[in-house]
Amino acid sequence: MSFELDLEAARGIFFTEARQLLGEVESYVLQLERDPTEHETLNAAFRAAHTIKGSAGVFGLSVITHFVHNLETVLDRVRNGEIGFDADMSTLVLECRDHISELVDSIEAGGSAEVVSDELRAPEEALTKRLTAYLHDDSVDDAKESERAKAVQAAHSSSEAEPETGNAKWHISVRLAQSTLCDGFDPHPIFSYLGSYGEIVCMIPVLDKLPSFVAMDPEACYLGFEVCYSTDKGLEFIKDAFEFLTEESVLKVLPHQCSPEDWEALAQGLPEGYDRACELLMQAGFNKPSAATNLPEEVPAAQVASVLALQASADPEAVVNVQVAQKKAPSKAVTQSASIRVPSDKLDALINLVGELVIANAGTVEQAKHLNNISMLESTNAVASLIEEIRDGALGLRMVQIGETFQRFQRVVRDLSKGMGKQIALDISGEDTELDKSVVEKIGDPLMHLVRNALDHGLETPEEREANGKPQTGKLGLHAYHDSGHIVIEVRDDGRGLARDKIIKKAVEKGIITPDQTLSDAEVNMLIFAPGFSTADQVTDISGRGVGMDVVKRNIEALRGTVQVKSVLGKGTTFEIRLPLTLAIIDGFMIGVGSEMYVIPLGYVRECLELPSSQLGDYDRMDLHYDLRGEFLPCVRLRNVFNSGGTQPKRENIIVVSFGGVTAGIVTDQLHGESQTVIKPLGTLFESNRAISGATIMGNGNVALIIDVPKLIGEVSNASVSGATVNHAEMV
Repeated sequence: MSFELDLEAARGIFFTEARQLLGEVESYVLQLERDPTEHETLNAAFRAAHTIKGSAGVFGLSVITHFVHNLETVLDRVRNGEIGFDADMSTLVLECRDHISELVDSIEAGGSAEVVSDELRAPEEALTKRLTAYLHDDSVDDAKESERAKAVQAAHSSSEAEPETGNAKWHISVRLAQSTLCDGFDPHPIFSYLGSYGEIVCMIPVLDKLPSFVAMDPEACYLGFEVCYSTDKGLEFIKDAFEFLTEESVLKVLPHQCSPEDWEALAQGLPEGYDRACELLMQAGFNKPSAATNLPEEVPAAQVASVLALQASADPEAVVNVQVAQKKAPSKAVTQSASIRVPSDKLDALINLVGELVIANAGTVEQAKHLNNISMLESTNAVASLIEEIRDGALGLRMVQIGETFQRFQRVVRDLSKGMGKQIALDISGEDTELDKSVVEKIGDPLMHLVRNALDHGLETPEEREANGKPQTGKLGLHAYHDSGHIVIEVRDDGRGLARDKIIKKAVEKGIITPDQTLSDAEVNMLIFAPGFSTADQVTDISGRGVGMDVVKRNIEALRGTVQVKSVLGKGTTFEIRLPLTLAIIDGFMIGVGSEMYVIPLGYVRECLELPSSQLGDYDRMDLHYDLRGEFLPCVRLRNVFNSGGTQPKRENIIVVSFGGVTAGIVTDQLHGESQTVIKPLGTLFESNRAISGATIMGNGNVALIIDVPKLIGEVSNASVSGATVNHAEMV
């Protein structure tokens, strides 16, 4: 049962890594579209496909290995310069990548690993037919093909190859580590995989390490094998089949046409000792060669020369060492993993526990203050410092780079731009910007809406751009950066821009605004987020129905974020999304209004000032503001926002906050200082309150509401421009 669970866990790792590799294949192919001469990118795409095939072979997923084999062969021909990489090739490889992804999903959902499902059979047959056309390309130079055939014939003339198939014989010596089974690896699929691309002529089990029945560990592996294998594949193919074995395992591969020195080195290097090794090798049909024969076709001429030079001047052991080092050079080195995979739900549980720890410690601090116990206060402060480090470390575990999300749009932009007949270049920056994994997962759909909208409505056709004096290729940018404890994501295009008059006309027709209503440019731009709003003259399969932009705004606000639009007619449009780095625990600034406590996220706070007594009164005046070192600072009184009532305090304070380049003041009664804040979501009862984004539990058990600074600043700005109040927010 333990082994079955380990194997199933290993299969789960394969599915995860396969999807990552498929993402890499897509990225590499899109890079090759821009520059087909990037040989290293092509090699990387080939290695990714090869790794998927090898991994699938280890787990016996033949439906994947068989399909990827043809794709891998086509990519190999491109690497060898036999065929070129063009737009048609790029499209085919991307479609094959999508099909492999569907195969992975099908098998993970419980589908057959050996037979293609009915719904995937027709697409696979069509793709295989297109791949086969590249495998039998008549455009390959005949002279080059003839020379290659002669070289193959010469290389195999003195070997024991099978003349009718061109296969060569190899000898494989394998000694499995005792931990092989415990690590979740079953050797049987490896040999099944080899058997699908050649013939296992002979296999001799090596049981010399098998202990007595009393001393045997039922979970340990004591197996070894001597194998005679016939195939038209090369050395690296055979080694790659065993690449998932642990480092403690022993693998040695030699062609039957090797030198006597190589054969001797193999026999001397096997753990059973020279005499026993000679016996095992001969049982497997690998007799000691009488003289050196040709090296296999896959070994480059430079390596042959170095081996021959060493054979003339060095001992056999040195020759074998150089050969092994050269053969291993192109393959990936086996290194100790520097990371481990942790299920996201375990990280979520850890963050929740850290949050409860923060709340519990806050209660301890309150008790220490109440008792006025200096020693206890010092201890609680030390614990609080450690908890803060634990909090930062735990939150850091959930931080991921946004680059993976951005890279998905390479394919989207490519496919949609071709379908619409547009030339669009995607510019990406800030890929290493980190934010909470939960935020990354939820921002993908809003970004997709914005990108598709920019492609369809924002960017013009090459003819339109040329007529307007622009380059035929339009630019679409995805940019991310940190700002004041937030992450800012920009979706920017250099297209048509937003037409103010057209937006107002549509908004009046739909009853969103009245004809006599006066709006600023920013307010007009935000009208595109109204439900059902669209300025498209015709509906397409991409956009134009007015469904999506309101969902974008709603989803972003659900993440405690904001979206703003900046546009210049004829120059382009920029959508600016501001999101919190995390949705769990933040640093807050505690304030008091009357008998109630509130929290302002510390990332918004710039400074705190005492409100002059000359401005304490006259709550009804709307034209008052605070003179902040010669600059206008619009302010809002929280007493008016929350209808706190009560007597006017003798002293008030202004907390200067900023967001998105706008600065405003929040007037409050008391300042209580910084505190760690665990964000708790509010129920539907508070959804309509535009000043609150959440709540937190204080040390004394009371609840403090968290101020939604972006929305509050927006309402203060509107009030200062229009001279009207919004949601009871009054100017000081």
